[in-house]
Amino acid sequence: MATFDIVVSTASVVVAGMTIAYMAYLARVSGRDRPHDPERLRRFIANAPYHLLKGEKNNGSR
Repeated sequence: MATFDIVVSTASVVVAGMTIAYMAYLARVSGRDRPHDPERLRRFIANAPYHLLKGEKNNGSR
C-alpha cells in the first residue's frame, strides 16, 4: 500500500504543478490584444457583404 500512496501523492504534486504553470500562462496572455494585421483588414473590407445592408443610403459606394 505504501507504493500506491507514493505514486498517488507524486501524481497529485505533478498535476498541481502543471495546473499552476497553466494558470500562470493564462494570466500572462489573457489581457493581450491580437496583433493588428493590415492585410487581413483589407481582405475583410473587400469581402464584406455590403449588399446586405438594406437601410444604408450608400450601399454601393464601397
